[in-house]
Amino acid sequence: GKKVVAFVAGADTAKASQEAISYGADAVAAVEDGALAAYDSVLYTKAIAALAEKYEPSVILIGGSPDGRDLGGRLSAQLGVGLVADCTDVRFEGDDDTLTWIRPAYTGKLFVKSQTTTRPQLATISDKIFHGTPADPSRTGEIVKESVDFTGIAPSVTVTGFEPVEKEAEELTITTADIVVGAGRGVQTEDGMKAVQAFAQRIGAAFGVSKPLVDKEWAPYEWQIGITGKKIAPKIYIALGISGAIQHKLGIQDAGLIIAVNKDPDAPIFKFAHYGIVGDLFEVMPELEKQIKKIRG
Repeated sequence: GKKVVAFVAGADTAKASQEAISYGADAVAAVEDGALAAYDSVLYTKAIAALAEKYEPSVILIGGSPDGRDLGGRLSAQLGVGLVADCTDVRFEGDDDTLTWIRPAYTGKLFVKSQTTTRPQLATISDKIFHGTPADPSRTGEIVKESVDFTGIAPSVTVTGFEPVEKEAEELTITTADIVVGAGRGVQTEDGMKAVQAFAQRIGAAFGVSKPLVDKEWAPYEWQIGITGKKIAPKIYIALGISGAIQHKLGIQDAGLIIAVNKDPDAPIFKFAHYGIVGDLFEVMPELEKQIKKIRG
């Protein structure tokens, strides 16, 4: 029941403002200035802080990107308000406008509930956590152009030149692929993990692992799937030998279809997988490969 206003800053805000409305914003407050052509910590903090002071929002949500984390921390200091970083959930649990933020702690072993008493309530939100709302280009909303005086504020970054480069072919990764195969402790050995990796390559899928395999140093951290690694949202996720601890569940909850294979019929992953197969993953993989290739023709 609250009004959603997008805060937009940049040298040309028209496209971003319209996109914000198409994704659900009721209105947009936009600071348009040539000094904001590229993200700059000092200038962007000044712009968004000015909007916050004028509009007095109850809540400011910022995407948990590198720039978003930077902006969130600086806004917290500038406005003198608390900040809850890298939230994985947020909800109203009372009668007023106070939000309850949920975020991982101790590398995802615990989840902490936090509330802030200051206003605006400020948080950065991890990506791949919430289901996205499809864009609706027909939506309309008010776009208010705001101006901010940057006199006397020196930018922290100066762009001395710009040269466009040809876009590289997008690499198949666990965050971009439509199909992702995940290997867990059930692979038993490093050679077992490599066999699952080869299976992923044969079916045209990206390959990732659960935290225990990274801890064993069989795989790099960049391959780790879960709230303490990469949060993913492929069309199909195939979990092989993964028990399904809460850290892993939160990292894959936006996957369109989850297929789990595990020897243990009581493995937690079977509680949220769309399809579960109780069996030896090395015996199941050939049949899965056959079925996937048959579907793909």
